[in-house]
Amino acid sequence: MSILTVGAGGQFATLAAAVAASHDGDVLQVKAGTYTNDFTNITTKITIEGIGGMVNLVATVPPPNGKAIMTTNTDVTLKDIAFSGAAVASGNGAGIRYQGGNLTIVDCYFHNNQEGLLAGAYPTGNITITNSEFAYNGTGTGYTHNLYVGDINTLTITGSYFHNAVVGHEIKSLAQNTIIENNRIADGATGNASYAIDLPAGGRVVIANNIIEKGPHAQNPNFIHMGSSAYPGSSLLIANNTFISDTGRSSTTLLYNATTVTAQVTNNQIYHVPHIASGPATVSGTVVLSTEPTISTAHPYLVPPAPTAGATVAVSNTVSKSSPQFIASPGGQAPAASVGPPVPASGVDFVRDGYGGTGALASTAYGTGIGGAGGMVLPQPSSVAAYAAAPDIKNPSVLAAVIPHS
Repeated sequence: MSILTVGAGGQFATLAAAVAASHDGDVLQVKAGTYTNDFTNITTKITIEGIGGMVNLVATVPPPNGKAIMTTNTDVTLKDIAFSGAAVASGNGAGIRYQGGNLTIVDCYFHNNQEGLLAGAYPTGNITITNSEFAYNGTGTGYTHNLYVGDINTLTITGSYFHNAVVGHEIKSLAQNTIIENNRIADGATGNASYAIDLPAGGRVVIANNIIEKGPHAQNPNFIHMGSSAYPGSSLLIANNTFISDTGRSSTTLLYNATTVTAQVTNNQIYHVPHIASGPATVSGTVVLSTEPTISTAHPYLVPPAPTAGATVAVSNTVSKSSPQFIASPGGQAPAASVGPPVPASGVDFVRDGYGGTGALASTAYGTGIGGAGGMVLPQPSSVAAYAAAPDIKNPSVLAAVIPHS
């Protein structure tokens, strides 16, 4: 394995040159910045990661292969990369064109392309998307989407934000297995997408713990569609989600099921959703909300990851625990800014507002908790008295250098 560096002061000026020189197992570290018309066709099993921030791959001319800014043909892992501007004569210019293998996408952003990510039929392939954002992709024809995945083995989407697809669907999956968990999928006030989730070939599908909103300009009033050409053995579980309808339409339906498969729709919350299911479904545990929930519009790739449980570091340079840099709140969740000394309650987690985000303790044992976006070693006092007796908190800038935010 080799590390290949890209950008100012690196071994390669362009990502394309580094990809051409790469071998299986290599890691390509790309300096943050904008790389215009830096098109790649990847045939080696590599990792590409942004260093120091987001790598913006911007297309201002059609990709020469007529497909995408980046074309992947084998196992590829991507982190901290943005794709924008892909447009070709066929109308299917994509940030990424997937052509097989295991594609892993972490902390990436796909926006303002004809297709965000377009994947063909590769039945043994897998795509995993984590903490990434897809927005404003599509041509307005209804045939292009934020995410369009063909017949692959498994599509997994977690912790991501899909919004403002242009007339097409936020997520369209023909995968044999589709797992969509802990995401935000929304039209917002101005979006005009069709389905939030389109499953034209069915498959084994789990949609859980998401917040999904249909806006007033939605092209289709239904949230989820499962098509009549379902794979044998198809199943659909829709559980523990929140569905919000701002369509103002009496026809709005959570699930439009055109198959003979009985969907399981359980323990979901709904706001202004007139109908739960059209087609076969077993519905239970639905909670009707009287107040519309708020959907965060924060970029998921900017949220710090949870620190590693049990990690320890040796640092100096303490700061007072009453510093406004530090706060305490139940469950380890902190607002974006804090003022004054924290006032803990029983069982409170101590966290710090690092990198503009929040961090939570990874251990509940006193003296071994890990908290903060930079991985601070913090105690977890259980009372105001315990807080008063606790040692001062270590300097976050030192710890951020020891356990980097990445």
